[in-house]
Amino acid sequence: MTPLEIAAKLKEKFKDKILAEDLDTHDPFCQVEAMAIADICAFMKDELGFNYLRCLSGVDYLDKKKTTDDLGVIYHLGAIPDAELLFCLKVVLPREDARVATVENVWSTADWHEREAWDLLGIDFVGHHNQTRILCAEDWVGHALRKDYKSPDEYHGIRNNVV
Repeated sequence: MTPLEIAAKLKEKFKDKILAEDLDTHDPFCQVEAMAIADICAFMKDELGFNYLRCLSGVDYLDKKKTTDDLGVIYHLGAIPDAELLFCLKVVLPREDARVATVENVWSTADWHEREAWDLLGIDFVGHHNQTRILCAEDWVGHALRKDYKSPDEYHGIRNNVV
């Protein structure tokens, strides 16, 4: 199945939930509505054969010119044993209300990926069964991979930001 065929099937099934596409790139993708992602992923798995969540990555799109301050999630999907069946889904989220539906009920491996994106970027995966820190200490304040994050000068009496 080609990226064009995949995008056509998604648009046919989910219509206005498919917001954009770029199929002429190294990682062809469709940008989708945040709260529709779980239904779209279930369709990708059950109907199109994408049985493997290769990676789920949180992204901070904040740039130096402040043209955007959005956050995002990118889902790299694949199929086993068909290694050539690859496609991406993207969700763009407002920084102040970065909420997206969990896909851990579609692929259980999303559990840790989503926890990492929450821990480091503050993306809220609605419906996640255990959205707790996975890399930072439980009492850590903020989300350390946000480009506007200011690290504390001290953490539990240990100096930080030493130059």
